[in-house]
Amino acid sequence: METRIVNTIPEWRYQAEVIARLHKLEDDGLPFTCAGDMNRARRNRRERMEAKVTGLTAGEPDVRVYIAGGVLLSFELKTPTGSRSKDQKARHKKLIDLGFEIITVKAATPEAMADLIEAEVRRRLP
Repeated sequence: METRIVNTIPEWRYQAEVIARLHKLEDDGLPFTCAGDMNRARRNRRERMEAKVTGLTAGEPDVRVYIAGGVLLSFELKTPTGSRSKDQKARHKKLIDLGFEIITVKAATPEAMADLIEAEVRRRLP
């Protein structure tokens, strides 16, 4: 019988680890700030309407990092088996066509993902 390993860590845990790491670096004085989105959250009909009219946009990247000097990095976080949705592909294409960079990151664990994103942010610091 074949043994299959399945990753059961939800994507929000990856994002929480990344945001916590970035906030620590920011608190340590590195010249950037960050913001995270969770567009995927379940909403009732009224909440969906409110989200839409207030600007929540389907497919928006999960994490944005604003680096001193006007650099914007946008990260799409994916679990090892995750893939981008139709909305994400369309939104990312639009942002890329406007000149923005979208980096899709996959990692086996939240800690590994935070390591990859920290390295990418550090590489871009002035």
